Amino acid sequence: MGRISDFFFGTTGGALPLAVATGAPIGNALVAPWSDQSSLAHIAYSDIFTGGTDVVTREVAMTVAPVFRGRAIITGKLADLPLISGNWVEGEFVAANRQPSWLTSSKTVVSPYHRMLLTLDDLLFYGWSLWAVQRSEAGTILDARRVAPHQWAFDSNTPLGIRVNNQPVTDRSSVILFAGPSEGLLQTAADTIRGARAMEKAWVGRVQNPLPMTVLHEVASGSGGTRITPQEAQEYVDAWSQARTSVNGAVGFLPATLNMETYGEVNADLFENGRNQIRLDIANFLNLPASLLDGSANSASLTYVTREGERQELVEWLEFWLAPIEARLSMDDVTPHGQFVRFDRSNLTVTPNQSHGPALGNPEPATETPDIQEASS
Repeated sequence: MGRISDFFFGTTGGALPLAVATGAPIGNALVAPWSDQSSLAHIAYSDIFTGGTDVVTREVAMTVAPVFRGRAIITGKLADLPLISGNWVEGEFVAANRQPSWLTSSKTVVSPYHRMLLTLDDLLFYGWSLWAVQRSEAGTILDARRVAPHQWAFDSNTPLGIRVNNQPVTDRSSVILFAGPSEGLLQTAADTIRGARAMEKAWVGRVQNPLPMTVLHEVASGSGGTRITPQEAQEYVDAWSQARTSVNGAVGFLPATLNMETYGEVNADLFENGRNQIRLDIANFLNLPASLLDGSANSASLTYVTREGERQELVEWLEFWLAPIEARLSMDDVTPHGQFVRFDRSNLTVTPNQSHGPALGNPEPATETPDIQEASS
């Protein structure tokens, strides 16, 4: 597989098959484009839960509310920002007169918005992302699409260190490899994600059993003998535990042969402090203001939307995620020497944001950019 574009775009120049666009088919089923069936996703750790998984995967991380929220903020604010080709003139970025059409359009069934959203998703969780590129005979990029993590892997024994669909990639011009700003959330925040999952499990258990630890004591008879067998004791424990989780669990009945004692105090905050600390930790790992992940009803208005200064501050935080993509797309194998690719950040500071997609209208194709069908024929 020297040119992976032959697989992802087809040798006839036709539209990308839906099965390939949404995820590689496995058997008769399709794999979601953010599937964790990849060697990039497997980070081992000891079991926290009985019968639990032994890896931190994207699916596991997305069950943690602050991770879900942080990912939504990053992808929601950045995925629809237009890409612009140009250069710097007296300290200002000036867009080129003719824009490569592939930066803001796609001839596949995957929109540029989803291409960028999934790229950001890859960098956020795994620290890496890969695009397949289709070029004209002259080497001009015609189209690009993101390769799902389960479709590729690193392999130091291949010419370029990458395998796609288990085949080594030998043509450097057929791929664009993005390196993220960090190793990825599944590695850097693995312990925090595990802790969040354990905290959630403990919190749910505490809600179901809000009373302190309870011990049922047998009331000693006059002779001091034991009248309740171990089997009967277990039946009492099971019945009492089940009754406590019912709607009327605050009321119970004990026979004269039993007495109930409780140990410890009822903690009214139900792990609130611990859960809030996890939000702060996740915000730090994502390089986001902690206030965006606090979940407080009092912050429903989100100050970064209503205050100019804090909107600008958010842009500065999000540069962490924009800069690596801009740097890679500005390299000479993607953009002509002397030109750079930048995101149009205007939508991040304009209120209300009613503009989605290219801010410059429909870009004109580059001079050397023929139609994909013509290039393939």
